[in-house]
Amino acid sequence: MNHQDNAIKGVLKQQLIVDSESGPYKTIQEAIDKAEPNTVIKIAAGLYSSNILINKPGLRLEPKDKNGDIIIVVSSKPTILVDLQKDERCTLIGLKMSHSGTSEEVEELEKLIEGQEIAKHLFGGHEDGAAGIESNPDEEFVNKVPIDTGMNCVVLLNGGKLFMEDCLIALNFIVKSFKGILPGIAINNGAEALFIRCEIKGTSSKNQDAKTIGILLRLGDLIIKDSKVHNHTYGGILIQQAITNKSVRIMNSKIIQNKKVGIHVVGADAIPQIELCRIENNEGPGIKVGIGNKAKIFGNEIKTNIVGIEVLSADPQIFNNKIDKNFTDGILTKVFEQLRCDGKIKSNQTISGNKENGIHCTGQNNYTRIESNTFIGYNKKAGIKADTESRISIFKNKISKNLGQGVLLVETSSAVIEKNEITDNIKANIALGGANSVDTFIVENKILGGRCEGIFLIECGKCWIFRNTIAENNDGIVCITAVPVIKLNNIQKNKSNGIMILKDSRPEIIENNINDNDGIGLFIRDKSHGKIQNNVIKSNEIELVVERRNPSLESIVQENKVSGDIRIPQNYDCTIQ
Repeated sequence: MNHQDNAIKGVLKQQLIVDSESGPYKTIQEAIDKAEPNTVIKIAAGLYSSNILINKPGLRLEPKDKNGDIIIVVSSKPTILVDLQKDERCTLIGLKMSHSGTSEEVEELEKLIEGQEIAKHLFGGHEDGAAGIESNPDEEFVNKVPIDTGMNCVVLLNGGKLFMEDCLIALNFIVKSFKGILPGIAINNGAEALFIRCEIKGTSSKNQDAKTIGILLRLGDLIIKDSKVHNHTYGGILIQQAITNKSVRIMNSKIIQNKKVGIHVVGADAIPQIELCRIENNEGPGIKVGIGNKAKIFGNEIKTNIVGIEVLSADPQIFNNKIDKNFTDGILTKVFEQLRCDGKIKSNQTISGNKENGIHCTGQNNYTRIESNTFIGYNKKAGIKADTESRISIFKNKISKNLGQGVLLVETSSAVIEKNEITDNIKANIALGGANSVDTFIVENKILGGRCEGIFLIECGKCWIFRNTIAENNDGIVCITAVPVIKLNNIQKNKSNGIMILKDSRPEIIENNINDNDGIGLFIRDKSHGKIQNNVIKSNEIELVVERRNPSLESIVQENKVSGDIRIPQNYDCTIQ
């Protein structure tokens, strides 16, 4: 007889009944102690207050009757400790479990992490350039919470496999005097868990000082489906994963109203999956991705968190989500100590209505790629912002109706901006500039309908603006003390001017069609000079204006076709057809 036959024989052989009033077993642990492997233990409704140790394979704990609640509450150590061998499994169905937290004899975490400001230092801030977690990612909170068999928690999976279905874990009864951190579920190294239709509930409004975590995973495997993790003060789901772990997946679940963070994943090269979830109202990032992690985040609704998704020198795939109405940035990608950030933000349905930027990329070696997103719009600041030496790519997106700029590149940042539709933004559709801002390419975009400029350049170095359609903005291109190459663009039907060259700019303006603008086609003033060659300038209110004599322009305005009103200084020597 093989192992499978033994398992079937075990299930058929034994079924035990637990009833705190009439027996035959009065406590759950008594039944477990008497059970053989693969036994079904049916539990009558009632309140049970003893710790439970499951150390036999194949046990299944489930309700005896359809009506009534099975409630298990203890005051110290794990409510249920599962300690099995690697390939052994147990099952919990339809149980309600809790912990009162009245025992304070185990305070190892408080000794390990001193002071009451630990969350502030370990989770970090969310302001631009804020210190905190970035100062030492090895101190990530998920790495610091010790897991041992004597810890206070509701379910501790120390070894083996746990399947849990239709269970409730409630931590809203913790006494106010309890000072430790209390996870709902803790999963230790090498263990495997599957949770279906479970609820892991944190503290009530009357006990906000209690430090609870929904699920704490330390180098194990975890699948969560159709579940809810909410109202935890120290985070909803904290995951430390290694590439050797087989699977970490969170699916079709609600992660809501947690403090610090909704879901936090750490572990270089690990690939946790977060899919089809609602991640809302968390007082921190909805999802936080730690250094080197390659999380796959797709099909989620991520809204009304402090930050929708925060990425720290990681390489996640953020696809097909709705990331809306978060209280700062929809997505924030940033760099720790120049470690590369290579996040891919692709094909998301909406990144909209966020109270700061839709997407914000910051830090040297930030190479975030933003591609084919359907709608980046209605954000209170920029649709996409890059700063502090980030080098991002923006490809085939629709960026529209943001209250700031469509794309904003500042303070040494640069981008390749290609084949996007950037339209109807309240400030410039594209704005770039600042100290040492160089090497931006703006190629084959539709830049339309901006309330201000189509493209606004200020105090920036070399950039290339090629083959764009720049139309129906207030001004097409405004260049202030900048050095762009503007070539082969259609600059037309703007409500004011086509191109304005101001202050001490040094552009190359070559082979553009500048036509049908309501003001001046090409306007050059101040100390600006550069190469103005082979442009077609026609059907504007005024075709060309050079505001004052600038000798440096005399020999470089060459072979342009200008068909209407020209206003240049008297005796200006330039070649215009």
